[in-house]
Amino acid sequence: MAQYELNLRDYTRIFHKRKFVIIGAFVVVVAATFFNISQQPYIYEASSTVKIEQGKTIAGLLTEWIVYNPQDVMESETKLVKGYPVMEHVAKKLGLLTDKTPPSEIHSVVSDLQGQVDAKKVENTNIIEITARGEDPKEVMNLANAVAQVYVEENLLEKSKQARGAKQFIADQLSQLEIRLTKAEEKLRSYGDKAGEIRIAEPIQNKIIELQFELTSLSQKYTEKHPKIIQLKQQIKDLEGQTKGFSKDEIEYGRTMREVEVNKKLYAMLKEKLEEARIAEAQKVSDVSIVDPAVLPTAPVEPNKRMAVLIGVVLGLIIGIALAFFLETMDPSIGTIEDVENVIKVPVLGVVPSIHAELEAKKQGLFANLWARGSEASREEKRKEMDRYVRLFVHYNPNSLVAEAFRNIQANLKISPEKKVFVVTSSGPREGKTSAVITLGLTCAQSGLKTLLVSADLRRPSIARAFGLHRELGLTEYLEGLLDYDGIVKSVSDMALGEMGFDEILKFPGIENISLISSGDLPANPVAVLESKRLHQLVEESRKDFDLILFDSPPILPIADATILAPQMDSVILVYEIGRTARQALLRAKVQIESTGAKLAGVILNNIRPQTQSIMFSYPYYYKYKYEEAKNKDQKKKGASEA
Repeated sequence: MAQYELNLRDYTRIFHKRKFVIIGAFVVVVAATFFNISQQPYIYEASSTVKIEQGKTIAGLLTEWIVYNPQDVMESETKLVKGYPVMEHVAKKLGLLTDKTPPSEIHSVVSDLQGQVDAKKVENTNIIEITARGEDPKEVMNLANAVAQVYVEENLLEKSKQARGAKQFIADQLSQLEIRLTKAEEKLRSYGDKAGEIRIAEPIQNKIIELQFELTSLSQKYTEKHPKIIQLKQQIKDLEGQTKGFSKDEIEYGRTMREVEVNKKLYAMLKEKLEEARIAEAQKVSDVSIVDPAVLPTAPVEPNKRMAVLIGVVLGLIIGIALAFFLETMDPSIGTIEDVENVIKVPVLGVVPSIHAELEAKKQGLFANLWARGSEASREEKRKEMDRYVRLFVHYNPNSLVAEAFRNIQANLKISPEKKVFVVTSSGPREGKTSAVITLGLTCAQSGLKTLLVSADLRRPSIARAFGLHRELGLTEYLEGLLDYDGIVKSVSDMALGEMGFDEILKFPGIENISLISSGDLPANPVAVLESKRLHQLVEESRKDFDLILFDSPPILPIADATILAPQMDSVILVYEIGRTARQALLRAKVQIESTGAKLAGVILNNIRPQTQSIMFSYPYYYKYKYEEAKNKDQKKKGASEA
C-alpha cells in the first residue's frame, strides 16, 4: 500500500529549519530547571523505628478473652502514629503548643506536623518506621524521636485505660453473680429435710451442670450461632428431656442445685480474673518499644541537583524537538499551486477565493438586508439565512470571483459520460467540502448540465437545509431498501414548495437543472448502511438521468465513509483549505484514497484569502483581471442607480 514516510533528509530539513526553536526551548527549560533548583529549600529526613509486640491487643493478654479484634494490628497502629492525639502531645512536648493556645492554632500546628511525619510498616516484621521531613536537620531528628516516645507513652496509657475498664467489667459481673448465687443457695436451703427424700438422677444432673458451665464459658467468646454453642444447647436439651419423668420437686431441686454449682464455678473464675486485672493495672509495661532512635541527618534528600540538571537537559531536548515537529505539522506553508502539485503529485483543479472575504468587502444584496435586520430577526433565523446565502453564493452572485473559480474547476474536471460521478471529500473537518459540492453543482447547472447532489454525509448532513428542504426520507431509506430511486430524488418543484419559495427559485436561471437526494434518517451505523449493494444500483440509475452526480462525503481521515464511497465513483475530488490542515494530512488523505483503488481527479484549494498571496503567484494576472472586472461592474451598477 502506498504511504508517505519521513526520511533522513526530512528530519535534517526540519532540524535545520527549526534549529532556533529547538535551541530556544532547550535554553528555556534548562534555565528554568536551574532557577527552580535555586529556589527550592534543602529537605532533610530522619527516621526512628518502634516495635509492636504482636499477639497482644492494646489492653494486653488480660482482655483477649473479652475483646476480639480480627483486624490487622500493624496497619491500625501505623495509622495511629499520625493520629491527632499523638501529634497534639508531640507538639506540646516540643513546645509548639501550650495550655493557652487557641483551638484554631492547635489544629493548624497539628496539621503541619502530620504533613511532616510519615509512618509505614517494615515488610514482614512487626516494626513501624517513623520518618520526619523538614528544612532543619536537628528539628527533624527531634521530631522523629518525639513521635516515637509519645507513641510509646500513648500506648501505655491506652493499655492502662483498657485494663481499668476490664477490671471494672469483671467487678460488675462478680457483684451480679454473687446476688444470683445467694438467691440460689437460699432456695436450695429451703428444701431442708425434704432434700433427702427427693430422688435425684445424680449422673444426669451432674452432666447437665458440666455442660451448662461449659456453655457459659464459650458464650464469652462466641455468638449464639457458633457450632459449639448450638451443639451444647442441644445436648442440654436432650438431657433435660430425660428428667420429664421426675416429680416437680425433683426437677426444681435439680435445677436449683445446678444453678448453685455453675454460679460457684463462675464466681471462682471471675475472682481469679479480677486479681489478674488488678495486677495488670499496676504494671507499667508497654506493648511498644523503641528499636532505633533517630540520628542527626548529615545530607539533604532533596533536591538532587545532578539528577535535576540531567532531567532538565533531556527534557529541554525533547521539548525542543517535539515543538519543532509540532510547528512543522501545523505549518501550512505551501507556497504556490506548483508546490501543491509537486507535494501530492495530483493536479490542482482550481483556487477558490474566500466567500467571507468578498462578503466583508461588499455588503450588498440579500447579505446587506440580512446585515441590517440584525435586531429585527432572531439570531437563529439570521444565522440560517446567512448560512444559506453563503452556501448558495454563486446562485445569488453568478458573476462573482467564486463563480468564475468553479467554472474553471468545471473545465478542469473534463466531465463526460464516462466521467461524471464524483465523490467530494477532505482530509479533515471544516475545510468547506459541502460548500464546494453545492457551489460546483450550481455552477454546472447554470451551464446547462443536469446535476444531482447526493447528501452522503450521514453524520452531519447540510445539503437539503441549504436548499430549504427538510431532511425527510432519502439516501438512508434507499440503501436500506425502504424506498425506490424515484421516491428519494428531489427536484426544483420540491425546493419551490420548501423554505425558498417560488419567487426565489424564479430569480436565477439554471437552478431548474439541480436535483438532490437528502441524507434521510441518520443511522446508528453509517458505515454499515453505505456498504449496501444498492449504492452501486443508485449510481447506475442516476447515470441515466443526469450529466453530473456529486456525492458529499465526510472527511476521509477521521471517518471511513469516504473510503467506502470512493471505489464506486468515477473519481474523487479532494478539498483542501490552506492554513487549516497540515500538508502531512493532505498527503495522508491522498494515500488513503489511492489505497482503495479509487482515482483522484485533483485538489480544490478552498477559502484562499487575499493575504495568502503566495498561492496566487502562479496566476497573478488572472486574479488581478477578475478583481478589476468585478470592480468595474459594481461602478457601472452604482452609476445606473444614481441616474
